[in-house]
Amino acid sequence: MKVLQQALVIGTCVTLALFGLGYVAAGQGAETLSYWLYWQAYVLFRLLPCSIVIARGEFLCESMTAAKVTFYSGIPVGIVIYSSLAYLILRARQRRLAAQPPA
Repeated sequence: MKVLQQALVIGTCVTLALFGLGYVAAGQGAETLSYWLYWQAYVLFRLLPCSIVIARGEFLCESMTAAKVTFYSGIPVGIVIYSSLAYLILRARQRRLAAQPPA
């Protein structure tokens, strides 16, 4: 259970740090860097089906509401992805340490 909690903390910290850095980069005009740092929201936005019309002449991928939802949905997606990665790394490290003979 301790490894899972550590992984969640690491995943949350990494996600929020990259979110903040991406926000600062976008504010400084480095849009491409911002997309790279906060890639989850960009991928989610690209997955929106643009062929669905939600209002007269407005497609789903052009909607500000959909853009905001996908932007902020990147945070929990990032936490899950980075926490999973941290969990795998912590478990591999734990197994490697357990396999070593005591000194």
